[in-house]
Amino acid sequence: MTSPVENYIDTYYMRHLDEDVHYPTLSGVTEADVCVIGGGLAGINTALGLVERGKNIVLIEAKRIGWGASGRNAGFVAKGYAAGESSLAKTLGLEKAQALVELTKNARKLIKKRISEFNIDCGPVIDGVLTVSWRNKAEALKKYINEANDNFGLGFEFWSRDRVQEICKTDKYYDGIFAPHDFQFNPLRYVRGLGKAIANKGGKIFENSPALKIEREGASWVVHTAAGKVKAKHVVLCCAIYMEGLDRRLENAAFPVQTYIMTTAPIEESVLKSAIDTPYAIYDTRFCSDYYRILPDNRLLWGGRVGLWAHPKNIAEAMLHDMFKLYPQLEGHVTPEVSWAGLLCYAPHKMPQIGQIEPGYWYNTGYGGHGLCPTTAGGEIVAAAIAEGDQSYKAFSPFGISYAGGKLGRYAAQMVYWWWRARDAMDI
Repeated sequence: MTSPVENYIDTYYMRHLDEDVHYPTLSGVTEADVCVIGGGLAGINTALGLVERGKNIVLIEAKRIGWGASGRNAGFVAKGYAAGESSLAKTLGLEKAQALVELTKNARKLIKKRISEFNIDCGPVIDGVLTVSWRNKAEALKKYINEANDNFGLGFEFWSRDRVQEICKTDKYYDGIFAPHDFQFNPLRYVRGLGKAIANKGGKIFENSPALKIEREGASWVVHTAAGKVKAKHVVLCCAIYMEGLDRRLENAAFPVQTYIMTTAPIEESVLKSAIDTPYAIYDTRFCSDYYRILPDNRLLWGGRVGLWAHPKNIAEAMLHDMFKLYPQLEGHVTPEVSWAGLLCYAPHKMPQIGQIEPGYWYNTGYGGHGLCPTTAGGEIVAAAIAEGDQSYKAFSPFGISYAGGKLGRYAAQMVYWWWRARDAMDI
Protein backbone atom coordinates (compact mmCIF):
# COMPACT_ATOMS: atom_id res chain seq x y z
CA MET A 1 0.00 0.00 0.00
CA THR A 2 1.40 3.41 -0.95
CA SER A 3 0.20 6.91 -0.08
CA PRO A 4 -1.21 9.12 -2.86
CA VAL A 5 1.32 11.61 -4.18
CA GLU A 6 0.63 15.07 -2.80
CA ASN A 7 1.74 18.38 -4.25
CA TYR A 8 1.69 21.93 -2.94
CA ILE A 9 -1.61 23.77 -2.93
CA ASP A 10 -1.94 26.70 -5.32
CA THR A 11 -0.23 29.73 -3.76
CA TYR A 12 1.89 32.62 -4.97
CA TYR A 13 4.94 30.80 -3.61
CA MET A 14 4.13 27.58 -5.46
CA ARG A 15 3.69 29.54 -8.69
CA HIS A 16 7.11 31.13 -8.23
CA LEU A 17 9.25 28.13 -7.31
CA ASP A 18 12.61 28.23 -9.07
CA GLU A 19 12.88 24.44 -8.72
CA ASP A 20 10.68 21.62 -7.52
CA VAL A 21 12.80 18.62 -6.64
CA HIS A 22 10.71 15.73 -5.31
CA TYR A 23 12.15 13.53 -2.58
CA PRO A 24 11.38 9.78 -2.70
CA THR A 25 8.73 7.93 -0.75
CA LEU A 26 10.10 5.77 2.07
CA SER A 27 10.11 2.03 1.39
CA GLY A 28 11.81 -0.81 3.20
CA VAL A 29 13.81 -0.45 6.41
CA THR A 30 16.08 2.55 7.00
CA GLU A 31 18.28 3.10 10.06
CA ALA A 32 19.42 6.42 11.46
CA ASP A 33 20.59 8.13 14.63
CA VAL A 34 17.46 10.30 14.59
CA CYS A 35 14.13 10.13 12.79
CA VAL A 36 12.46 13.54 12.43
CA ILE A 37 8.74 13.41 11.68
CA GLY A 38 7.43 16.46 9.86
CA GLY A 39 8.96 18.51 7.06
CA GLY A 40 7.82 21.97 8.10
CA LEU A 41 10.16 24.56 9.53
CA ALA A 42 10.35 22.89 12.95
CA GLY A 43 11.34 19.54 11.46
CA ILE A 44 13.64 20.96 8.78
CA ASN A 45 15.50 23.14 11.29
CA THR A 46 15.84 20.22 13.71
CA ALA A 47 17.16 17.94 10.96
CA LEU A 48 19.62 20.55 9.70
CA GLY A 49 20.89 21.22 13.22
CA LEU A 50 21.46 17.50 13.69
CA VAL A 51 23.34 16.89 10.42
CA GLU A 52 25.49 19.93 11.13
CA ARG A 53 26.39 18.23 14.42
CA GLY A 54 27.37 15.02 12.68
CA LYS A 55 24.22 12.98 13.19
CA ASN A 56 22.76 10.56 10.65
CA ILE A 57 19.15 11.67 10.17
CA VAL A 58 16.05 10.59 8.32
CA LEU A 59 13.22 13.10 7.90
CA ILE A 60 9.81 11.83 6.82
CA GLU A 61 7.07 14.15 5.61
CA ALA A 62 3.45 13.18 4.97
CA LYS A 63 3.13 15.43 1.92
CA ARG A 64 5.87 17.83 0.67
CA ILE A 65 8.44 19.69 2.76
CA GLY A 66 7.00 23.09 3.61
CA TRP A 67 3.53 21.94 2.52
CA GLY A 68 1.67 23.53 5.44
CA ALA A 69 2.01 26.91 7.12
CA SER A 70 5.80 26.77 6.79
CA GLY A 71 5.57 27.24 3.03
CA ARG A 72 2.48 29.41 2.70
CA ASN A 73 2.84 32.08 5.42
CA ALA A 74 3.29 35.82 4.84
CA GLY A 75 7.09 35.64 4.99
CA PHE A 76 7.58 38.00 7.96
CA VAL A 77 10.78 37.09 9.85
CA ALA A 78 10.49 38.55 13.35
CA LYS A 79 12.02 37.85 16.74
CA GLY A 80 9.99 36.80 19.75
CA TYR A 81 7.04 34.47 20.28
CA ALA A 82 3.29 34.61 19.79
CA ALA A 83 2.89 34.94 23.58
CA GLY A 84 4.69 38.31 23.63
CA GLU A 85 7.58 39.52 25.74
CA SER A 86 5.55 41.04 28.58
CA SER A 87 3.55 37.82 28.96
CA LEU A 88 6.78 35.82 29.15
CA ALA A 89 8.17 38.13 31.81
CA LYS A 90 5.04 37.71 33.93
CA THR A 91 5.16 33.92 33.59
CA LEU A 92 8.89 33.31 33.95
CA GLY A 93 10.42 36.43 35.44
CA LEU A 94 12.41 38.94 33.44
CA GLU A 95 15.76 37.12 33.32
CA LYS A 96 14.34 33.85 31.98
CA ALA A 97 12.12 35.71 29.53
CA GLN A 98 15.14 37.62 28.25
CA ALA A 99 17.00 34.36 27.63
CA LEU A 100 14.15 32.95 25.55
CA VAL A 101 13.77 36.12 23.49
CA GLU A 102 17.54 36.20 22.91
CA LEU A 103 17.25 32.75 21.33
CA THR A 104 14.96 34.16 18.64
CA LYS A 105 17.19 37.20 18.05
CA ASN A 106 20.09 34.81 17.46
CA ALA A 107 17.85 32.71 15.22
CA ARG A 108 17.07 35.76 13.08
CA LYS A 109 20.82 36.16 12.48
CA LEU A 110 21.16 32.44 11.75
CA ILE A 111 18.44 32.61 9.11
CA LYS A 112 20.37 35.28 7.21
CA LYS A 113 23.59 33.32 7.65
CA ARG A 114 21.96 30.21 6.18
CA ILE A 115 20.51 32.15 3.25
CA SER A 116 24.04 33.27 2.41
CA GLU A 117 25.86 30.03 3.27
CA PHE A 118 23.50 27.77 1.31
CA ASN A 119 22.89 30.30 -1.46
CA ILE A 120 19.10 30.17 -1.00
CA ASP A 121 17.24 32.28 -3.55
CA CYS A 122 14.35 33.35 -1.30
CA GLY A 123 14.39 37.06 -1.95
CA PRO A 124 13.90 39.80 -2.16
CA VAL A 125 15.08 39.88 1.45
CA ILE A 126 14.02 43.31 2.71
CA ASP A 127 14.83 44.60 6.18
CA GLY A 128 12.22 46.45 8.20
CA VAL A 129 8.80 45.53 9.59
CA LEU A 130 6.34 48.23 10.65
CA THR A 131 3.60 47.58 13.21
CA VAL A 132 0.87 50.20 12.99
CA SER A 133 -1.78 51.13 15.52
CA TRP A 134 -5.51 51.69 14.98
CA ARG A 135 -5.59 53.37 18.38
CA ASN A 136 -4.73 56.96 19.23
CA LYS A 137 -2.53 56.01 22.19
CA ALA A 138 0.90 57.38 21.39
CA GLU A 139 2.12 57.60 25.00
CA ALA A 140 1.18 53.99 25.72
CA LEU A 141 2.99 52.92 22.54
CA LYS A 142 6.11 54.87 23.51
CA LYS A 143 6.03 53.29 26.97
CA TYR A 144 5.82 49.81 25.43
CA ILE A 145 8.71 50.57 23.07
CA ASN A 146 10.92 51.88 25.86
CA GLU A 147 10.24 48.84 28.06
CA ALA A 148 10.79 46.41 25.16
CA ASN A 149 14.09 48.06 24.27
CA ASP A 150 15.29 48.37 27.88
CA ASN A 151 14.32 44.82 28.87
CA PHE A 152 14.89 42.88 25.66
CA GLY A 153 17.13 45.02 23.44
CA LEU A 154 14.72 44.86 20.51
CA GLY A 155 15.84 48.06 18.80
CA PHE A 156 12.31 49.33 18.19
CA GLU A 157 11.72 52.83 16.86
CA PHE A 158 8.64 54.97 17.51
CA TRP A 159 7.04 56.39 14.38
CA SER A 160 4.59 59.30 14.66
CA ARG A 161 1.26 59.29 12.87
CA ASP A 162 2.60 61.74 10.31
CA ARG A 163 5.51 59.45 9.52
CA VAL A 164 3.27 56.39 9.29
CA GLN A 165 0.89 58.19 6.95
CA GLU A 166 3.73 59.18 4.64
CA ILE A 167 3.93 55.55 3.54
CA CYS A 168 0.53 54.14 4.58
CA LYS A 169 -1.94 56.58 3.06
CA THR A 170 -4.95 55.77 5.19
CA ASP A 171 -6.79 57.64 7.92
CA LYS A 172 -7.24 54.45 9.95
CA TYR A 173 -3.70 54.34 11.35
CA TYR A 174 -2.11 56.35 14.12
CA ASP A 175 1.44 55.74 15.36
CA GLY A 176 3.73 52.81 14.71
CA ILE A 177 6.58 50.60 15.88
CA PHE A 178 9.39 50.06 13.42
CA ALA A 179 11.59 46.97 13.81
CA PRO A 180 14.65 47.59 11.59
CA HIS A 181 16.18 44.13 12.11
CA ASP A 182 13.11 42.08 11.21
CA PHE A 183 12.70 41.29 7.53
CA GLN A 184 10.68 39.55 4.81
CA PHE A 185 11.33 36.83 2.25
CA ASN A 186 9.81 33.91 0.31
CA PRO A 187 9.22 31.18 2.94
CA LEU A 188 8.66 28.24 0.59
CA ARG A 189 11.90 28.86 -1.28
CA TYR A 190 13.65 29.18 2.08
CA VAL A 191 12.37 25.91 3.54
CA ARG A 192 13.18 24.11 0.29
CA GLY A 193 16.67 25.61 0.38
CA LEU A 194 17.17 24.20 3.87
CA GLY A 195 15.95 20.82 2.63
CA LYS A 196 18.55 20.90 -0.15
CA ALA A 197 21.24 21.73 2.44
CA ILE A 198 20.21 18.73 4.55
CA ALA A 199 20.38 16.41 1.54
CA ASN A 200 23.76 17.82 0.48
CA LYS A 201 25.11 17.11 3.97
CA GLY A 202 24.03 13.48 3.83
CA GLY A 203 20.61 13.66 5.51
CA LYS A 204 17.78 11.62 4.00
CA ILE A 205 14.41 13.21 3.24
CA PHE A 206 11.32 11.21 2.29
CA GLU A 207 8.13 12.91 1.09
CA ASN A 208 4.62 11.45 0.77
CA SER A 209 5.55 9.20 3.69
CA PRO A 210 3.15 9.85 6.59
CA ALA A 211 4.12 8.27 9.90
CA LEU A 212 1.46 5.79 11.00
CA LYS A 213 2.81 4.38 14.24
CA ILE A 214 5.74 4.84 16.65
CA GLU A 215 6.83 2.01 18.89
CA ARG A 216 9.75 1.01 21.07
CA GLU A 217 11.90 -1.89 19.87
CA GLY A 218 14.71 -2.66 22.31
CA ALA A 219 16.96 0.39 22.58
CA SER A 220 15.52 1.92 19.38
CA TRP A 221 12.37 3.66 18.27
CA VAL A 222 10.64 2.41 15.14
CA VAL A 223 8.54 4.73 12.99
CA HIS A 224 6.23 2.94 10.56
CA THR A 225 4.93 4.33 7.28
CA ALA A 226 2.71 2.65 4.70
CA ALA A 227 5.63 1.14 2.78
CA GLY A 228 8.56 1.21 5.19
CA LYS A 229 9.96 1.95 8.61
CA VAL A 230 12.77 3.89 10.23
CA LYS A 231 14.75 2.52 13.18
CA ALA A 232 16.47 5.21 15.23
CA LYS A 233 17.79 5.89 18.71
CA HIS A 234 15.83 9.14 18.82
CA VAL A 235 12.58 10.28 17.25
CA VAL A 236 11.43 13.92 17.11
CA LEU A 237 7.78 14.78 16.43
CA CYS A 238 7.44 18.08 14.57
CA CYS A 239 3.99 17.51 13.08
CA ALA A 240 2.11 20.50 14.53
CA ILE A 241 -1.65 19.93 14.11
CA TYR A 242 -1.10 17.13 11.60
CA MET A 243 -0.63 14.38 14.21
CA GLU A 244 -3.72 12.47 13.01
CA GLY A 245 -3.69 9.90 15.81
CA LEU A 246 0.09 9.49 15.88
CA ASP A 247 0.39 10.78 19.45
CA ARG A 248 -2.80 11.67 21.31
CA ARG A 249 -0.96 13.59 24.04
CA LEU A 250 0.48 16.05 21.54
CA GLU A 251 -2.60 16.08 19.35
CA ASN A 252 -4.76 17.14 22.30
CA ALA A 253 -2.30 19.75 23.59
CA ALA A 254 -2.93 22.25 20.78
CA PHE A 255 -5.60 23.28 18.30
CA PRO A 256 -5.58 24.51 14.69
CA VAL A 257 -6.21 28.14 13.88
CA GLN A 258 -7.01 29.09 10.29
CA THR A 259 -5.87 32.28 8.58
CA TYR A 260 -6.02 33.57 5.02
CA ILE A 261 -3.83 35.23 2.38
CA MET A 262 -4.39 36.67 -1.08
CA THR A 263 -1.94 38.00 -3.65
CA THR A 264 -2.92 40.32 -6.46
CA ALA A 265 -2.00 40.66 -10.07
CA PRO A 266 0.53 43.47 -10.72
CA ILE A 267 -0.88 46.88 -9.76
CA GLU A 268 -0.01 50.05 -11.64
CA GLU A 269 2.86 51.62 -9.68
CA SER A 270 1.31 55.08 -9.33
CA VAL A 271 -1.93 53.54 -8.04
CA LEU A 272 -0.12 51.32 -5.55
CA LYS A 273 1.98 54.22 -4.26
CA SER A 274 -1.16 56.28 -3.76
CA ALA A 275 -1.95 53.79 -0.99
CA ILE A 276 1.22 51.97 0.10
CA ASP A 277 4.54 53.61 -0.66
CA THR A 278 7.10 51.46 1.13
CA PRO A 279 8.96 48.15 0.72
CA TYR A 280 8.50 47.39 4.45
CA ALA A 281 6.26 44.56 5.63
CA ILE A 282 3.32 45.90 7.63
CA TYR A 283 0.89 44.58 10.19
CA ASP A 284 -1.25 46.19 12.88
CA THR A 285 -1.65 45.92 16.64
CA ARG A 286 -5.14 44.41 16.71
CA PHE A 287 -5.70 40.83 17.83
CA CYS A 288 -7.24 40.11 14.42
CA SER A 289 -4.74 42.06 12.36
CA ASP A 290 -4.21 42.81 8.70
CA TYR A 291 -0.71 42.07 7.41
CA TYR A 292 0.66 42.85 3.99
CA ARG A 293 3.70 43.56 1.86
CA ILE A 294 4.56 44.45 -1.71
CA LEU A 295 5.88 41.60 -3.84
CA PRO A 296 7.94 41.78 -7.04
CA ASP A 297 6.16 43.32 -10.06
CA ASN A 298 4.05 45.50 -7.74
CA ARG A 299 1.90 42.63 -6.61
CA LEU A 300 0.41 42.99 -3.14
CA LEU A 301 0.25 40.16 -0.58
CA TRP A 302 -2.61 40.68 1.88
CA GLY A 303 -3.41 38.46 4.84
CA GLY A 304 -5.68 38.50 7.84
CA ARG A 305 -8.68 37.17 9.69
CA VAL A 306 -8.65 34.17 12.00
CA GLY A 307 -11.02 31.27 12.38
CA LEU A 308 -11.19 27.92 14.08
CA TRP A 309 -14.08 26.46 12.10
CA ALA A 310 -15.23 29.03 9.57
CA HIS A 311 -13.83 29.19 6.06
CA PRO A 312 -14.80 32.12 3.80
CA LYS A 313 -16.61 31.08 0.64
CA ASN A 314 -14.42 33.52 -1.25
CA ILE A 315 -11.09 34.28 0.43
CA ALA A 316 -10.10 36.87 -2.16
CA GLU A 317 -13.37 38.75 -1.67
CA ALA A 318 -12.86 38.82 2.11
CA MET A 319 -9.28 40.07 1.74
CA LEU A 320 -10.33 42.76 -0.75
CA HIS A 321 -13.02 43.92 1.68
CA ASP A 322 -10.40 44.38 4.39
CA MET A 323 -7.98 46.06 1.96
CA PHE A 324 -10.51 48.59 0.69
CA LYS A 325 -11.58 49.41 4.23
CA LEU A 326 -8.06 50.76 4.71
CA TYR A 327 -7.24 51.90 1.20
CA PRO A 328 -10.42 52.82 -0.73
CA GLN A 329 -8.23 54.42 -3.41
CA LEU A 330 -7.27 50.91 -4.55
CA GLU A 331 -10.84 49.86 -5.29
CA GLY A 332 -11.33 49.24 -8.98
CA HIS A 333 -7.59 48.87 -9.56
CA VAL A 334 -6.86 45.52 -7.89
CA THR A 335 -7.35 42.06 -9.38
CA PRO A 336 -6.92 39.00 -7.15
CA GLU A 337 -4.55 36.43 -8.61
CA VAL A 338 -4.45 33.60 -6.06
CA SER A 339 -5.71 33.12 -2.50
CA TRP A 340 -5.36 30.39 0.07
CA ALA A 341 -5.90 29.34 3.68
CA GLY A 342 -3.47 27.82 6.16
CA LEU A 343 -3.62 26.16 9.55
CA LEU A 344 -1.50 27.35 12.47
CA CYS A 345 -0.80 25.21 15.54
CA TYR A 346 -1.57 27.02 18.80
CA ALA A 347 -1.21 25.80 22.35
CA PRO A 348 -3.29 27.69 24.95
CA HIS A 349 -0.11 29.36 26.28
CA LYS A 350 0.88 30.47 22.72
CA MET A 351 4.43 29.18 23.14
CA PRO A 352 6.38 26.42 21.40
CA GLN A 353 6.15 22.96 22.93
CA ILE A 354 9.67 21.56 23.21
CA GLY A 355 10.74 18.61 25.33
CA GLN A 356 11.19 14.88 25.85
CA ILE A 357 8.32 12.60 26.81
CA GLU A 358 10.61 9.68 27.57
CA PRO A 359 14.24 8.91 26.73
CA GLY A 360 14.76 9.37 23.00
CA TYR A 361 11.15 10.46 22.33
CA TRP A 362 11.16 14.21 21.61
CA TYR A 363 8.64 16.81 20.50
CA ASN A 364 9.21 20.20 18.88
CA THR A 365 5.95 21.79 17.78
CA GLY A 366 3.34 24.51 18.42
CA TYR A 367 4.75 27.54 16.60
CA GLY A 368 1.46 29.06 15.45
CA GLY A 369 1.44 32.69 14.41
CA HIS A 370 5.12 33.40 14.93
CA GLY A 371 7.20 30.67 13.43
CA LEU A 372 10.21 31.58 11.32
CA CYS A 373 12.59 32.66 14.09
CA PRO A 374 11.24 30.43 16.90
CA THR A 375 11.36 27.28 14.74
CA THR A 376 14.98 28.06 13.93
CA ALA A 377 15.73 28.46 17.64
CA GLY A 378 13.75 25.33 18.55
CA GLY A 379 15.51 23.24 15.93
CA GLU A 380 18.90 24.27 17.30
CA ILE A 381 17.82 23.58 20.88
CA VAL A 382 16.56 20.05 20.15
CA ALA A 383 19.55 19.26 17.92
CA ALA A 384 21.96 20.37 20.66
CA ALA A 385 20.05 18.32 23.25
CA ILE A 386 20.26 15.13 21.18
CA ALA A 387 23.75 15.53 19.74
CA GLU A 388 25.51 17.21 22.66
CA GLY A 389 23.42 16.55 25.76
CA ASP A 390 22.62 20.26 26.08
CA GLN A 391 19.90 21.00 28.64
CA SER A 392 18.67 24.33 27.26
CA TYR A 393 15.41 22.75 26.10
CA LYS A 394 14.29 22.59 29.74
CA ALA A 395 13.75 26.36 29.65
CA PHE A 396 10.53 25.56 27.75
CA SER A 397 9.24 23.15 30.41
CA PRO A 398 6.73 25.72 31.80
CA PHE A 399 5.02 25.52 28.40
CA GLY A 400 4.17 21.85 28.29
CA ILE A 401 1.73 19.56 26.55
CA SER A 402 -1.19 19.75 28.95
CA TYR A 403 -4.65 18.91 27.63
CA ALA A 404 -6.08 21.73 25.49
CA GLY A 405 -9.64 20.46 25.60
CA GLY A 406 -9.85 18.52 22.36
CA LYS A 407 -12.83 19.61 20.25
CA LEU A 408 -14.41 21.38 23.23
CA GLY A 409 -11.18 23.34 23.63
CA ARG A 410 -11.57 24.59 20.08
CA TYR A 411 -15.07 25.86 20.86
CA ALA A 412 -13.69 27.68 23.90
CA ALA A 413 -10.90 29.16 21.80
CA GLN A 414 -13.48 30.33 19.22
CA MET A 415 -15.35 32.15 21.98
CA VAL A 416 -12.11 33.83 23.07
CA TYR A 417 -11.44 34.81 19.47
CA TRP A 418 -14.90 36.41 19.10
CA TRP A 419 -14.37 38.27 22.35
CA TRP A 420 -11.04 39.68 21.18
CA ARG A 421 -12.58 40.72 17.87
CA ALA A 422 -15.26 42.56 19.81
CA ARG A 423 -12.54 44.26 21.87
CA ASP A 424 -10.78 45.29 18.68
CA ALA A 425 -14.00 46.90 17.44
CA MET A 426 -14.73 48.64 20.73
CA ASP A 427 -11.20 49.98 21.17
CA ILE A 428 -10.68 51.43 17.70
